[in-house]
Order: sequence, then C-alpha cells, then structure tokens
Amino acid sequence: MKVVKKEFGKLNNGQVVWAYTLENRKGTSLTAISYGATWQSLIVNHLGKAQELLVKFHDMKSYLNNPFHLGNTIGRVGGRLSRISYDLGGNRFNLTANDHGHVLHSGINGFDSVNWSAEIADHGDRAEIIFSHTFEDEFPGHLLAQVIYTLDDQNKIQISFSGRSTLPTLFNPMTHVYFNLAGGGLNISQHQLRINSKKHVEVDNVKIPTGNLLQNTDTRFDFSDFKTIRNQEFDDAWLLDNNHQGPLVSLKNPTNGIQLDINSDRNGVVVFTTDPAQNSSENTAIAIEMQTLPDAINHENFGNINLPANQTQTYSVTYQLKYNQ
Repeated sequence: MKVVKKEFGKLNNGQVVWAYTLENRKGTSLTAISYGATWQSLIVNHLGKAQELLVKFHDMKSYLNNPFHLGNTIGRVGGRLSRISYDLGGNRFNLTANDHGHVLHSGINGFDSVNWSAEIADHGDRAEIIFSHTFEDEFPGHLLAQVIYTLDDQNKIQISFSGRSTLPTLFNPMTHVYFNLAGGGLNISQHQLRINSKKHVEVDNVKIPTGNLLQNTDTRFDFSDFKTIRNQEFDDAWLLDNNHQGPLVSLKNPTNGIQLDINSDRNGVVVFTTDPAQNSSENTAIAIEMQTLPDAINHENFGNINLPANQTQTYSVTYQLKYNQ
C-alpha cells in the first residue's frame, strides 16, 4: 500500500491542512484532508485511465466556502433537527438555528469546520487515515471523536466514526460525500440507483420529518430494483431494510460499468441530488449519506442517537467498488 502525506493548503490563521492519500495494488487511490476530515478524492484505474468518482474541490479556499459540504464529515448530528432546545439526563442545552429556524448538520457546531489531527497506519494489504479531535460546543460534554478511512487491496473502503463524551449527548455522524461515476461536471441523469427499502420519511415544506414513514411502492421513491435517476430532485431519507440480502444501496453508471455497493450499520440513507457548481440546470452530483434517520431524537421510531456519558459508540459504512479492468 502506498501512502503519501502532503500540504493541501492553509487556513486563514496559517494552520496547515494536510492531504493524506492511500493507493492500493489496483491503482485505486483515496485522499482525505484534515480540514473537516473530508473525503476529497477517489480515483480508480478504469480501462487504463484514471477516473475520479467524487465531486470535489482542488483548493483550500473552496473548502472554506463550501455550502454543499462536499466530502465533509458531518457531526455531531448529521441532517436536520426540528428542535433547538433539549434536555438529556438533566443537562439542558440549546442549539443555534441555521435553517428555517431549525438546525442542519449541527449548525455552528459542525465537524466540518475543524482542522483534525491525523496519523497513518499501514497494514500491508490495507491502510488507514485516522482523524481525531475533541469538541467543546453547544452540545453537552467534551466529545472525543475519531474518523478512520480505510482502503484495502480489494477496492473496499470503510469509514468508521467513534465518539466518547463526558456527558450524555447526541451522536449521529455521517460523510457528506458526492459521487459522479461518469466524471466531475457531467450529468448524472443516466446513473442508476438501488435502495433496499420499503419506506421513506415524510417531510414538510422545509424538509423537516413529520414522523411518518410512507410506503415506497408505486412512488418515485421506489428503488427496490435499479432505476435510472433521470433529472429527479431528491433531498430525502429512506428507512433501510437491514434484513435484506445484498447491498443496502448501490449506485451504477451503465455507460462505463462502474458500480458502488454501500453497506452500513445504520437504519437510514439520505439521497441528495444537485449541481454544486450551480452553473447548470442538470444534476451533476449525488450525495449518499448513510446515517440514522434524520431528526431521530424527536421521533420515537426513527432510531437511537443518544450517546451515554463515558461510553464509546462506533458506526461504520463500507463502499465496494466494482468495474471492468
């Protein structure tokens, strides 16, 4: 496994942001940068050519002005929270609203705006980028967080998220990675998506979950078999069927045969289609966010995102690349 560390850029205070690249025997490389513990690049050697599969920026300045959270680690809580005031075990805390009076991606407390410490671990047939940081913010407790990116020689990528807090807190982190299996800037309308799910989350007019789970059958949310995305707009969450055989989510580009199978130990996925460059009426990126269902703390049947004091919680998501050499 080849491992490279180099300077990616600097923050306004002069602090260096480092880029860490892992490259396996197949020529697949994964790059993550310390700012936001951000997944910055995924390149495969496809039919003798280097193919970038992520939608990304090439410079530090762009990541400092990143409203679409390209590649960022999101936490402590990914997605939307419908309330801004909470009581956990007698600890009252208030969050600063940043989206229609609600909180999106933890608002001003985000994992995405911190320059994380990092180290590399090379295990021969796999290597890891290990990011860590202690957070003191509007959420209760000092949270020691760790994000580990792993690439192996079988083109499997794993991202794990661990958290341990001094007080009861909320913990629902995820990676806000955007894919384009055809190449950056190109239309993704011919990409095909499959989601092992029978239900999706009902939301109101500002995308806040109502608490209802609706059936996918005979709706545009039914991706039980591979279905072409076309130019549909999505910013929606699905309840995953973890008892189903096979990958929980698969994304495929039938034009070049590249496929990504995604699994996790979470109960939900948010799919968001957009054009991050905002210079086209067509979607050029699809975010696939594996997480506990958004706003889970406010809906009894959405999953548990409570992190008890002095206990470590770890979640993981895996991405398996498939393509013709």
